Amino acid sequence: MYELYNLLVYFVWFLATFYMVFILLSLAVYKGKISVNEKKQKLLRKPLVSFVIPAYNEEATIADTISSLKKIKYDNVEFIILNDGSRDSTSKIVRRAIKGNKKFRFIDNKNNKGKARTLNQGIRLSKGEFIVCMDADSIVEPSIVSKVLPYFNSENVGAVTVTVEVNNPKNLLLKIIAIEFSLGLSLLLKLFSFLDIVYVTPGPFSIYRAKALREIGGFDPSNITEDHEIAFRLYKAGYKIRNSIEGRVYTTLPETFKGIFIQRRRWYSGAVLTLMQHRKMLFNRKYGLFSFFMPYNMLLIISGLLLFSFSIYLAITKLIREIIYYRYTNFDFFHKLTFDFNFLYYGRVNFLAITMFAFTILFILFGLALVKKKYKEHKVGIIGFSLFFILYQIFWFGAFYSVIRGGKIKWR
Repeated sequence: MYELYNLLVYFVWFLATFYMVFILLSLAVYKGKISVNEKKQKLLRKPLVSFVIPAYNEEATIADTISSLKKIKYDNVEFIILNDGSRDSTSKIVRRAIKGNKKFRFIDNKNNKGKARTLNQGIRLSKGEFIVCMDADSIVEPSIVSKVLPYFNSENVGAVTVTVEVNNPKNLLLKIIAIEFSLGLSLLLKLFSFLDIVYVTPGPFSIYRAKALREIGGFDPSNITEDHEIAFRLYKAGYKIRNSIEGRVYTTLPETFKGIFIQRRRWYSGAVLTLMQHRKMLFNRKYGLFSFFMPYNMLLIISGLLLFSFSIYLAITKLIREIIYYRYTNFDFFHKLTFDFNFLYYGRVNFLAITMFAFTILFILFGLALVKKKYKEHKVGIIGFSLFFILYQIFWFGAFYSVIRGGKIKWR
């Protein structure tokens, strides 16, 4: 059993190390492009941009979202807000907030259709050449449209993502996730855009070429992570996905562990189901590095879960053996106390963990520097980020259990 465990340790270490080295080397190669000041990019023209904002029970956040939309410094724009059968005061708040503003249009659906169907409804009503799909609990910066539109100067660009930040992270969990977002939904999406392996167009804010959206049939109503699934079909249709790292949106996250768990379970379950749905894309050279990166990423996740489970099992069995042993010594805990230290054994075991920890810390520090985050302002999140590994396993366990069990996965 221990031989099998050791093999698994080395296998996961190899996969994770290869991944981290690949990321760090890629960051070094593209460092100059990542830090390019996007304000220098020219906006060749000012086409109509349509914002589609579905809302379901968003009474706590929708007013702030609308307030941020009113501050956008781009004139040729329309805003379409769609109530998805909310049971709270969302409808009343929207009507009051947009009253008298001709740029806003409100569609008050009485029945809940689901986010993807509501988005598709908004897309059908949109008149813009470009369509922003945005969550009703997010806040945009005023200059965001001017920052993202220049990427569409290339006709093969179907979508552009932006930096997603956590809005006002109050507790330790949200401060840790704020670091994760700064690296994963900012820096890595920028890097992945150079490699053509952007795997998601985040729901808080992503802008699409209207022609591309209609060509692929909009969002998939049967998929629980429509912003992840649509990336696959954009690649299938021959489009590129780019990232505007200087464009920012601030999204509101659940403040409790239960809320985060439900959200992550949906995200990760959707990732598994999407991979199964588009399995014919995997290892297909037609789709370039994307077709190899996605299964590699899932292999790393699954093998990491197996190692985590195996480690928990061995720890529990060892604890049980120790308890049984100490029963016969009348729980004399000093009976077996020795100071026999084998440096070669512990050095070999710890070497793997230390190298992975070092690569992770290097990525965090290097990454935060590239996205211009001050370490002192995020020290709590940085210190706690290593603990997120355990939560990450819990989230993925919940996702795989949900997929295996079947049934409907809750949105909230």
